[in-house]
Amino acid sequence: MSMTGIFANFSNLLFIAAIFLGLFLPQAAQGSSMLILPALMITLTVTLLRFPGGFFNKPKTLLSGALWGNLMSYLVLGNLIILGSIFLIRDEKFWTGLVLIAAVPPAVAILPLSEKMRGDKMQTLAGFTGAYLGALILVPLIGAAFLKYIPIHYDKLIIPAVTLIVLPLGLSRIAVDRNWDVVIERYEGIILDGCFFVVFYALVSNNASLIRKLPLEIIFISVLAFAVVLLVSVTLALIGRFYKVSPSTISSLLLLGTMKNYGLAGGIALYIFNPEAAVPALIFSMVMFLNTIFLKFRVRNSSRPPTPE
Repeated sequence: MSMTGIFANFSNLLFIAAIFLGLFLPQAAQGSSMLILPALMITLTVTLLRFPGGFFNKPKTLLSGALWGNLMSYLVLGNLIILGSIFLIRDEKFWTGLVLIAAVPPAVAILPLSEKMRGDKMQTLAGFTGAYLGALILVPLIGAAFLKYIPIHYDKLIIPAVTLIVLPLGLSRIAVDRNWDVVIERYEGIILDGCFFVVFYALVSNNASLIRKLPLEIIFISVLAFAVVLLVSVTLALIGRFYKVSPSTISSLLLLGTMKNYGLAGGIALYIFNPEAAVPALIFSMVMFLNTIFLKFRVRNSSRPPTPE
């Protein structure tokens, strides 16, 4: 499939529409901001339906994958983002947004993308789960370490914690136990696309005037986003080549180590901090969008049958 064909995918077109509508028709910014937490809650709940019943009943078998998930998402990607931010970013609001990105777990998109890239399914699921459980400990620690001089309304943290962690986990297990997931699965694509549209429209529309000015910090953040993805991708490719690591394992580690839940970071920034703190999440999400297009293009072209001579 051509690059144009992948871009023309409905989900991709909806993401592009959210960006352009947010930039040029930002009048619904306030309303979309009120919907961002419910949209994220629905997204996480539907994503957790991919985990089969009984998946969490054998934690010992998931330990290795969970450790790799935390290693790639926090120790590797999170540290690279913070390290680059120290040298490139001076604005406190943008710095806050970058710390939030470093603190959030992997993107929900890595689960379906891992299947398309023929990644190690159990490693991806375990790594994803482990990073989300690790977030319960690491998010407060990262916040305390890097945002200790920034005023935070800690009472506001209760609502996101319940909405984005407790409710999705509880609702998803209820749905799986009662077989509601079979019905929801039919409409999964539409539900997720609609929620992502709300989230990214909110991020853009609340910063439309700032983005149109294109301050230097946005360029620096864009360079940082491209650089960390490139560095992790090249390093894993070299490790796979020289140490003979299986392609499925490398694919899973690549996704865990290059894709954060930028919608979650942006939503927390909007709810707890300020609109400008959501700008880094928006920029990183656009880089992830382009990287996802590239990965899909590479996978689909590598799986083509050889042309007969």
